[in-house]
Amino acid sequence: MATSTSNSHTQKSAHANVDRAAERAHEAVNRAAEFAGSGEEKLQHLAEELRNQAEQLTSSAKRHSSEATAAVEDYTRAHPFKTLSFAFLIGAVIAFLIRR
Repeated sequence: MATSTSNSHTQKSAHANVDRAAERAHEAVNRAAEFAGSGEEKLQHLAEELRNQAEQLTSSAKRHSSEATAAVEDYTRAHPFKTLSFAFLIGAVIAFLIRR
């Protein structure tokens, strides 16, 4: 009878150990899921910030491009002969460099 009591006690102890191990594994999985979820949220937030910055940079570049284009158009209208002379000079320099 001592052997059967010993086996019963061993089985209960083994079940308790398995239950504790399962509980720890479950807790570890929950922590990993929480960590992964918070990491995903951080990445989404970072991606949103980067997209906003890219949109701001694009808007700024478009604005600067429009301003530069307007300035060139205004100068060309105000000084057409200087503009043509400058364009001719640039073309001559490029042609000279290409022929070398």
